[in-house]
Amino acid sequence: MAKKQQNTSNGLSRLFFFGLAVCVGVGVLMYFFSGTNLASETMVMQRQVLNESSDPTLSKNAIREIMRNIDQLPTEEIRKVRQDLGRSVGQLSKQSAEKYLQLSKAERPAFLDVGLGKMQVAMALFDATNPGGMPIRTQEDVDRRERYWKQKEAAKKKPPEEQKKPKPKPTEKPDDGEKKKPTISPEKLYFEALLKRAEEKNIDLGRFGRYYAGGRARRP
Repeated sequence: MAKKQQNTSNGLSRLFFFGLAVCVGVGVLMYFFSGTNLASETMVMQRQVLNESSDPTLSKNAIREIMRNIDQLPTEEIRKVRQDLGRSVGQLSKQSAEKYLQLSKAERPAFLDVGLGKMQVAMALFDATNPGGMPIRTQEDVDRRERYWKQKEAAKKKPPEEQKKPKPKPTEKPDDGEKKKPTISPEKLYFEALLKRAEEKNIDLGRFGRYYAGGRARRP
């Protein structure tokens, strides 16, 4: 009888620890998948705000909810959310640039005003997905920055004669008719007009303005 009770007790103990292990495993899986699902939901939200809004003030509640989601996400998931936002901004910019060239001169100012509003919304979204206001840097970013400074220091140490080598004279090509004109991308034309419109309306585009003023028509 005592032996039977001991076996029953051992069986209950094993069952208890097995149940505990299952609960822990389920908890870990729930945490992992809840983080993944929350990141996906946040991506959907920010795309919706970016596509449907041209006024960050009217979208402040949705942007605040995105900020709350970011506070609950691990760093790797936050990075995915920001990468998705960058892609969405890039796609929207390309579409806007193509549409801008199709509009008449009279239609363009109103379209640019909407574009300025969307750029301000994009700025607010990037701020919302950047916890603590500090950029999320990868090891690749750190290595790239170190290479940049090493190259800069090495250039300073070069003798003047090495720094200023005479440029070889371009070889003359036979005249083959009309010279080819440099092509300007739709994105560049659009952002030049957008920055000019921002200046006319005294709108500060912050780092977006500085980025695109440098001739780059890609995401910040």
